[in-house]
Amino acid sequence: MQASNSRRSRRQPAIRLLAQEFGESSMSEKGPGEFDPGFVVTKLGTRVNRLLVAGLLEGLAPMETSGGIMWRGQLRDASGVHHFSVGHFDSEEIQAYTEELAALLESGDPLLLMMVAKGRCYTTEEGAVYTNMRPEEIAVIDRSRYANWLVEVSEETMKRITDHDAAAALAPSRQAYAEAGIASNMIEGLLAAREFYGDIDTEVYRLMVMRALDIAEGKREVSESTWDKKPTATLDIDRVESGDDTDDGSQSLSETVVLIVEQLDDGKGVDLETVLAACDSRGFDRKLAETAVDDLVNQGTLSEPRFSWFKLS
Repeated sequence: MQASNSRRSRRQPAIRLLAQEFGESSMSEKGPGEFDPGFVVTKLGTRVNRLLVAGLLEGLAPMETSGGIMWRGQLRDASGVHHFSVGHFDSEEIQAYTEELAALLESGDPLLLMMVAKGRCYTTEEGAVYTNMRPEEIAVIDRSRYANWLVEVSEETMKRITDHDAAAALAPSRQAYAEAGIASNMIEGLLAAREFYGDIDTEVYRLMVMRALDIAEGKREVSESTWDKKPTATLDIDRVESGDDTDDGSQSLSETVVLIVEQLDDGKGVDLETVLAACDSRGFDRKLAETAVDDLVNQGTLSEPRFSWFKLS
């Protein structure tokens, strides 16, 4: 009995995770013991039992079930939407607080939340796989705290991307991963994800991180109505005040292209489509972005080691 109680009380750490990484997961695993924790394994190899998430409360609606009222909610962050549920199986405090949040949301005020939640995958009768969370702790936060969380989750996501990309170039073994310096807490998940998901393109996760940092820096609005709208490229103030505005923001675009190549280059360069997609996500026209890339190559700022792949010179 004492051993069982000890295992029952052992909590898994809460991992900061963006909605896109968690929502794309379709692999789950659980040990054979009654109290062994269950995990969702993401494509980046993150083994997730608990999550620390944050975002805008986008919806919260009650549903009648055989066990009573079940609340289903959506929490939108910089990459997508987390789905969560609260019901009779949760604590009375969480149920009561959820009802309060529903009333506040009904009043029309935007609500930024942070929550610690248990994550899981489930499969429908049709065979579709979805992720869901059960909140254990919920708090209303301000924009500053949300920005801090975005920076923290971006840093942790980039570490996972780095470990994943390093592992992809190695033989799939614990020894090879450990000798390459991959974080010990990532090895088991990376091996499982590699076998289950196969090869994946991590560039989409790098772009996800860039979007999160844009919101943290105030370049995108944190509001339900403008979340998916692209920001308008702005002119450099010094150039406008001096009367030199003939480039119509091209200097800002060129700086953005250089920043994208610098951040995404893992040593092999960055392909043109990735650069254009990143520029597009920041509100720049793709054709103008392609012209900016050509100009930067002609100026010697960028080099093209192979066709349509670019590096800083």
